[in-house]
Amino acid sequence: MKHLLITRLRLPNRVFGLALLIVTAQLLVATPVGAEELVTLRSGLTLQGSTTDIPSLNQNAFESNGGIPAIRPILLVDDGLRRVYVHRRGMTVGAPQQIGGILQTVEFDQPIPTAGKKVQSMGDIIRASPFNEYGWRTVVVRGPNGLPLSIIQGISSINERYAKIEALKAKPSLIWDMRVSTKAIQPQTLQKIFRKKLDQNDPDARLEAVRFFMASQRYRAAEEELTRTIRQFPELKDMQDNLAGIIEQQALRLVDEAQRRMEVGQTEFARSILERFPMSAVGKVRRQSVRDMIDELNQTDQQVKAIAESLQADIARLPAAQQAALQGILNEIVAGLSPNTLARLSDYIRLKDADTVSLENRTALAVAGWLMGSGSGEQNLVIATSLVKVRDLVHEYLGSDDANRRQAILKEIDGLEGSQVNYIARLLPQLLPTLPFPEGSADPAIEGFYRIGQESARGSLTFETSIGGEGVDYVIQLPPQYDPLREYPCILALPPPGLPAEAELTWWAGEVAAGKTQRGGHAMRNGYIVVSPIWSRGTQRKYEYTRREHRAVLAALRDAMRRASIDSDRVFLTGHGEGATAAWDIALAHPDHWAGMISINGEPSKTIRHYFPNARHVPMYFLMGGSSGPTPPLIRMGAILDDYMNVNNDATVVMYRGRGSEDFFEEIPELFRWMNASTHVRQAIPDELDVVTMRTGDQYFWWLELGPLKPNIDIEPVLWNADRITTGKIEAAIRGDNLVRVASLPSDSFRLLFRPGMGLDLNQPIEIRHGSSSSKIEFDQSIVPLLEDTRTRSDRKRPYWFSFSYPPPK
Repeated sequence: MKHLLITRLRLPNRVFGLALLIVTAQLLVATPVGAEELVTLRSGLTLQGSTTDIPSLNQNAFESNGGIPAIRPILLVDDGLRRVYVHRRGMTVGAPQQIGGILQTVEFDQPIPTAGKKVQSMGDIIRASPFNEYGWRTVVVRGPNGLPLSIIQGISSINERYAKIEALKAKPSLIWDMRVSTKAIQPQTLQKIFRKKLDQNDPDARLEAVRFFMASQRYRAAEEELTRTIRQFPELKDMQDNLAGIIEQQALRLVDEAQRRMEVGQTEFARSILERFPMSAVGKVRRQSVRDMIDELNQTDQQVKAIAESLQADIARLPAAQQAALQGILNEIVAGLSPNTLARLSDYIRLKDADTVSLENRTALAVAGWLMGSGSGEQNLVIATSLVKVRDLVHEYLGSDDANRRQAILKEIDGLEGSQVNYIARLLPQLLPTLPFPEGSADPAIEGFYRIGQESARGSLTFETSIGGEGVDYVIQLPPQYDPLREYPCILALPPPGLPAEAELTWWAGEVAAGKTQRGGHAMRNGYIVVSPIWSRGTQRKYEYTRREHRAVLAALRDAMRRASIDSDRVFLTGHGEGATAAWDIALAHPDHWAGMISINGEPSKTIRHYFPNARHVPMYFLMGGSSGPTPPLIRMGAILDDYMNVNNDATVVMYRGRGSEDFFEEIPELFRWMNASTHVRQAIPDELDVVTMRTGDQYFWWLELGPLKPNIDIEPVLWNADRITTGKIEAAIRGDNLVRVASLPSDSFRLLFRPGMGLDLNQPIEIRHGSSSSKIEFDQSIVPLLEDTRTRSDRKRPYWFSFSYPPPK
């Protein structure tokens, strides 16, 4: 798997991110070495390291223009392991704050050459051996001629953040400074190296290892090393009390894990952690906080039970006919009510004991809240009861591929109370997924894992044709305690061509440990659904920038959204290698889908070089090795990345020092920090469109869909000719007075789509101006466009209610 880092270097999934322990015993106190700066981003995230301002990511970043000093809008934050680039004015908040730096660095004597050829770029890492007790390993990389090249490396220094790994003396000698996260090296390996490289008869050297393991949050290793040291040096017995502090830090990680699981809806998982918590290993204050967390879980369960009983009692007081009509929805609410869904009944909870609200009204609030979500405010029980039938018919309509049945459903809905478009639009986000997983698609050995389609099921399934006739082929992993009544963020991960989709899914969701049935990776711990589609042909090795590839990815997403409870506002598109290139291109071509895009070793070409105006609508995270490729990345793509370093963009470039084209598994915690930021959700529908296109298929942008592109604009990617490129500009805006102005389009026809929240009053006529033509349209309140838009696009949170086509059909 040439695009992915050697699996031997991977650290099993653990909890990271706790504050560093400061132990009161003098010998174990670590003093920060030097100072760093803390940079706060608009997203709420922080960066830490040494900072400097640079004018550009281009290879000539520091050249002046005719003697005029270059403006330096880009902030570089170097933490020793990575260099992170962001636009200072567009991305940061306030001035950087001075803070302490790395606590401790341990130096190892290694045979490092003093002269030799400096490694500035490199091919893929083919394999790497484990580190031995001297901190040495052999790395095999692809050389300039394509042949494997073996290089012996050694760890020359290590701190809580990273290990500095250098090429050892050889013939010829190489100067190669590679940085690897300390978390990417097994603590057992580090213990072995410390015991060999540090004088085991020197208590200070032994304590240096203990301090390192504490600073790097390897508390079990710190406990083992301190226990061994005290045993060998009885004069240090006064440090025995510090063992309790180290053990407590291990226990605190369990608390953090339980808290994380509670936040993502995995309450039973959290409960199992807390109920098995080693109370004897922590102090009184911590024991009480654990008890409080258990009490919080119990109180929520008790509240769920009490609300269900209260609603049952209220409905039992209604006339017999109303009780009968409500029995089905009552059973559904009682069965589905949980910490994940309790908010739906917030109106009922708030007013159930109010004397001013009648029995029927508060019952209506409960039923309508369950169907339409918190804040529905519907107090008419007749309408609320009718909405149950409307909801069921809408659900059937969205899941049906029978046009005749859909027409019959429309007639049934038409005669019901609550069949108005505004009610149906509020029902849609609360619906259960509209399609089941195909029979035989579930993996019997892995909980929540499904293979959809022919190739990903290894021939065991027929090719699944979903709604709209889209062939789909993908794998999907649901998180633990998956509840279809809860919305989940989603990672749409594109594997490099030639690799199974399951490999990319496993990178995010983790493997299944021996004797287990659940994956334990970071996506599972953070409550994400992971979807990985087969987007390339069997013999394909490069991304080809074609419409076929886009359709494979988007069809897989739409199908997954029909079968799983995916939050359409929090879908992140990502990939490795050529899969990252595909993700990069697809994100720019269809910016209205994504909460963010993550490119890991993507290489921009063709349309990517021209689609940068679309990037301001999608948060982007570029991850790469500073020495990857035939030339360093900033020489190959610095000018392209510069386009994203704009005050209006949310773009982050992360470059690992001395690294090649690897999978960067150690970056996953940072990626989830980035995805979990509150600002990284799908952006609001813009009232002004200023985007570009140049390829058939890239013809829809939020509320505007283009007809066929003009011949001088439309380009066939496989026959790409850089000398004959014309970019099609799209300029349209929603103005005051219910006016939509379409200024510039690379097509002679278009369709406009409308929904509430776009700055238009749908109850008043809307004027459309294009060139010298002007039209006025009115919304006829039909539910058909709303349902068809939802059925075909699978987006139940932002459906469009009606449309206007130009030229008007004759």
